[in-house]
Amino acid sequence: MNDKKVAVITGAGQGIGLAAAYKFAEEGWAIALIDLNKDTVEKETKILQEQGADAAFYILDVSDFEKGREVVQQIRQRFGRIDALFNNAGITGHRLDVLHCDPQEIKRATDVNLFSSLYMTQHVAKVMVAEKIKGAIVNVSSISAELASWDPFGYQISKYGVKGLTKSTAFQLGAYNIRVNAVAPGTTRTPMSEMDWSNPEICKMWESKNVLHKWLEPEEIANAAYFLASDAASGITGAILMADAGYTITKADNRENIYE
Repeated sequence: MNDKKVAVITGAGQGIGLAAAYKFAEEGWAIALIDLNKDTVEKETKILQEQGADAAFYILDVSDFEKGREVVQQIRQRFGRIDALFNNAGITGHRLDVLHCDPQEIKRATDVNLFSSLYMTQHVAKVMVAEKIKGAIVNVSSISAELASWDPFGYQISKYGVKGLTKSTAFQLGAYNIRVNAVAPGTTRTPMSEMDWSNPEICKMWESKNVLHKWLEPEEIANAAYFLASDAASGITGAILMADAGYTITKADNRENIYE
């Protein structure tokens, strides 16, 4: 069996998932990078390997239950164990509201964001149970699941579901010493959100809504995810860790001090 702890990361070819791959590698873990884009994930895996990481990549549409099971078994055979799963893969879906949306687009968002997290959790948890590993699963929720808004409709629905999935599976898997938590990012500078952060007006608008007045970087979310997967969080399960620069704690503007 591999002496290193092994992390499985979905959506690992870019953004938060890629930042997480580098973080886990930096901390001495072996990494299985999962992504749908072969060119990107293969390139990044080679870079990690050149830097000395024990890393391998796998091509997967995470919404494919059966293929996901096959890939997890391949990872188990390659590394001998799985200690952590970071369910990071996701899509925003289109931005139309309930009156105008295409229900199939909403279904696609929930398939990728919610059901893939369920599928991968089941596949990986079975390996952890079989190997008697005290593992950790980290999902990706969102500020969208904390406050109703005009965020993409399917995305918001799916992230509310991820919160419920996190708490329910934390309860059920706790008997096997498997912890399940979620990180909830705020506005983060990733390719998926580029239409917002690359537009100066929209970017400034989002910056005005959190108390640190900033966009988060993928590495900041990756650090939070790593913490939840690590032994430093050994007493934490069923938690939603807000990594949102304070977006959800207030509606007030802290740049206007009423006592000055």
